[in-house]
Amino acid sequence: MVTFAAFGLRLAIIIFAGNPEHPEMYEHGVIAHNLYTGHGFAMHWPYESSDPTRVALMKEPPAFEGAFLPPLNPYLIYGAYLLFGENSSAIISLMIFYALISSLIPLVAYKTGVLIGHERSGRFSAIIAVLFLPGAFAVTTFSGSPMYQLLGVLILYLAILSVQKPALSSFVLLGLSCGVMTMLRSEFFFLSFILIAVTIFLAAKKNSVRAVLKQGAISIILCAAIIAPWTYRNYTLFHAFIPVLSHPWYEMWRGNNIYATGTTLNTEGKSIWITPQQYPDIIRRMDAIPYDQYFEAKVDGIFKDEVLHFITANPGRFLMLGLKKIGYLFTIDFNHPQSRNPLYFIPMITLSFLTLMGLFKLIFPPEQHYHYAPASIFSVFLLAYLAMTVMTVMLPRYQIYVFTVMIGVGGIGLDKRGAKW
Repeated sequence: MVTFAAFGLRLAIIIFAGNPEHPEMYEHGVIAHNLYTGHGFAMHWPYESSDPTRVALMKEPPAFEGAFLPPLNPYLIYGAYLLFGENSSAIISLMIFYALISSLIPLVAYKTGVLIGHERSGRFSAIIAVLFLPGAFAVTTFSGSPMYQLLGVLILYLAILSVQKPALSSFVLLGLSCGVMTMLRSEFFFLSFILIAVTIFLAAKKNSVRAVLKQGAISIILCAAIIAPWTYRNYTLFHAFIPVLSHPWYEMWRGNNIYATGTTLNTEGKSIWITPQQYPDIIRRMDAIPYDQYFEAKVDGIFKDEVLHFITANPGRFLMLGLKKIGYLFTIDFNHPQSRNPLYFIPMITLSFLTLMGLFKLIFPPEQHYHYAPASIFSVFLLAYLAMTVMTVMLPRYQIYVFTVMIGVGGIGLDKRGAKW
């Protein structure tokens, strides 16, 4: 029932808020377009060059394949183009697909809530997942957010299930889900293996160590097997170890530079971007790198230098920016127009509060019995994203990712009986 309710709400959002004629698809759409037009998994590095020759070159189709994004979502968009053409029919089909994916989140949230709490906790989690509008509106965007939300909820559910009832099936599904997630979001290259390792450790404390280690090893191998072909492909392109995407240091630079605010927007709501006016030295260094197959990999080294210099030269400012980003994560970023919408900030702040309340109940249950397994798994996920937020930026999209995945804990927050284990 909740699945149908969730799908109906998301379908209504597509009808009233979707824009199939003029969608904003950002880099995902650019790469999908280049795939469709025969230029491969490629896009021009998005910066304002001061070199007229390079400016002219960047107006032409890209000559070299790259790894600016993980491959899953761009290839999904490309698949829609192959089926329907690069038109509004493809866009509508993608939004409906995202709606179907998103409508499964309440079901997994319910199962998670029941697994760590009571039936009532699961029902609360499912209702929250249905009505969480920031997550539901993601079906009209094209970053792959609905897939992330579902996989994130599923991964934590499978991790807890594998601790509670270790089985080859749950560990296999955990490894497969983590591998697919890494092809969608690059931070899971590390987080996947950390979560699997924590799951193995927790499961081995209460079950046969030998059996759990075998199951866990299979999970790790499956996860690595999904990631490895893309990593190998990137190595052959750049002759460098690039696990998923080619600009991790640039993502960190966005949140750690002289004009950083903790988000990608300044106090006027304008995007913080690499412009010759604000960052002339960086632009000159980028222009000095040959615009060839290795440009993406080499240019990230510039941002690595910039980030490390900023942190070492401004440790106090780095710390204050980090605190501001975490504050934004648990509340809202008022610089961002989307965050000022009541349909966004009311459910977001509510879910943030319920998540913290539920996590507190897991760690400090009324019966004084620490629910170490689910508390540890949820805490590892949350702490990892807190660290990534400090090192990068806080965006509404990232906020939606984190708290949708934690919805199973939100249901615990509403249930007076708390958790069970």
